[in-house]
Amino acid sequence: MRPRWGMTLFAVGGFFLINEITRRLPLWRSLSGPWRTVAWQVAQVVLCVVAVALVHRLRPGAAFREVGLGRSPLRAAGFSLVATLPMLVTYARAAGFTPTKLDWGFAIMVAMMAPLAEEVLFRGFLFGQLRRRARWSFWGAALVGLVPFALGHLYQAGHDLWGVVGVLAITGAGHLFFAWLLERWGDLWVPIGMHALMNLWWHLFAVDSTALGGLQANLARFLTVGLAIGLTLRLRRGQPTWAQTEHGPVVDAQGPSALRDSRTP
Repeated sequence: MRPRWGMTLFAVGGFFLINEITRRLPLWRSLSGPWRTVAWQVAQVVLCVVAVALVHRLRPGAAFREVGLGRSPLRAAGFSLVATLPMLVTYARAAGFTPTKLDWGFAIMVAMMAPLAEEVLFRGFLFGQLRRRARWSFWGAALVGLVPFALGHLYQAGHDLWGVVGVLAITGAGHLFFAWLLERWGDLWVPIGMHALMNLWWHLFAVDSTALGGLQANLARFLTVGLAIGLTLRLRRGQPTWAQTEHGPVVDAQGPSALRDSRTP
């Protein structure tokens, strides 16, 4: 099916506008520390939902479903907790089962607001609108956000070339992984939950000062990703994907309307 270029322009243009507008609001100057970032992230989520509501003429509930937030987060929380056990156990053991003391503002930012804002903006809005509204293929829609997502995490890299390359590779792969989870589950809370707990275990046990980590840390991270993929393939077998659902609530039952205009990646 041919892409819809009007919806493509809305998805890509809206993504960059929301990202830039929220960064530059003078209101944030009155806030200090991580709370400035939290306020910026809240604004991103709100603007994404408002944008899809206005463009598609949706009521608030339908707008939340449009970006993937229509379900209860409880199922996603359970799935994410099980899938991230390799990271939790490995990092806790390496730290002697003694978590580091985190500042509450920082903890809320890295384990709650950053995953929520990034998943809504990059996956629920950009990927979601390209995939379902503009009718792009999975890989086309996913690759559009790969570079800006990876570049947005360069601050987590060290000062050497290997650190920069490593962080770009890991965060770029993470973007594709989270987009795939949304595609298979049709529920943005799943990548939000995975993103949040992977961040939380990393910082709770002070794994590394950058996003790169060492051999043991990355083995645990890869085991978590592999477990999440395996569980998803098992639990979502025969279920409609993100692109196979209508523009509204994600359905569990398959049917002619649920399977229209779609392909599973």
